[in-house]
Amino acid sequence: MKNNQSPLISIVMLNYNGLKYLKRTIPPILKLNYPNFEFIVVDNGSTDGSLEFVESLSGIKLIKSPKAREKNFACNYAIEKARGLYILLLDNDCLITNTDLLDELLHMAKTLDNFGSIGLAYFNEGYDKTMEYGAFLSYFFGKNKKNINIEKVKDINGIPIGYAQGTGLFISKLTWQIVGGYDSHLKFGGDDNDLGIKLWLYGYKNYLYSNTLQIHIGTPERRDNKKFSLKFEEIFRAHLYTTVKNFGFINMILILIGQTLYMFFESVKLSIRRMYIRYFFAFFCGFFSFLKDLPYAIEKRREIQSKRIVKEDIFLKINPPSIK
Repeated sequence: MKNNQSPLISIVMLNYNGLKYLKRTIPPILKLNYPNFEFIVVDNGSTDGSLEFVESLSGIKLIKSPKAREKNFACNYAIEKARGLYILLLDNDCLITNTDLLDELLHMAKTLDNFGSIGLAYFNEGYDKTMEYGAFLSYFFGKNKKNINIEKVKDINGIPIGYAQGTGLFISKLTWQIVGGYDSHLKFGGDDNDLGIKLWLYGYKNYLYSNTLQIHIGTPERRDNKKFSLKFEEIFRAHLYTTVKNFGFINMILILIGQTLYMFFESVKLSIRRMYIRYFFAFFCGFFSFLKDLPYAIEKRREIQSKRIVKEDIFLKINPPSIK
């Protein structure tokens, strides 16, 4: 159903071998009340029957990314083809619980001060508490958050956050284009945190939507040592790379030192606790990958720093809410 009075919203869902999730997460999206949206699934090289399942459904536009298993590129590729004025970017394991979600997000976007992005609060299926109510940046890249009751999270709807987590992110397409979207130089990592930082630097603000909470139905990769050690490597590389690009000079130096030391000890701890030496080697692989990236990171730094409107690293001052 189309309504010319309502701006077109593009829902973009990234998928890689997520058939078991898509069977649950797609139906609620197709039942959303908003009168004018398109639904795009961008596939990242699936081999589990995801493509055939999506193709069997009506009301969905399927896009196949030219670069398999490159998350950042796939998201940029799909959003470039999206027709909406606004984008709701979702992971394939995000279960929407509110049929009026798009109306509520659009209303927030139009009323918030310097709206840059809105992050959806969510909780892991089967739990009554959550820490998934936005992310907050520190000198070690992430500030600790309390694990709080789901109902209490609803009381902090609309608070500023460091950045919106990619599980569910609402942004205008124009703003996405202005800040450059995700960094396609990285296959994974350096996505939502990099985007959130750039939004703050370019004069926008990031907010939390928690009037209703969505449900994360995916299984954490932490349970799989091989997958999580590879993720550890990519995230470490991306954190250092993102730091060079975005932070003020003094903060950049402090964070590069602090993050490197922190991740080294974390790799040792994980290797011993899990009896899996790959974590220790993942640290060095990630660090040397960053060194290879450094010339390009410096080039991107010149571009971003020349465009930044807010000269202070203001995102470091955005703190998690104090909830008892």
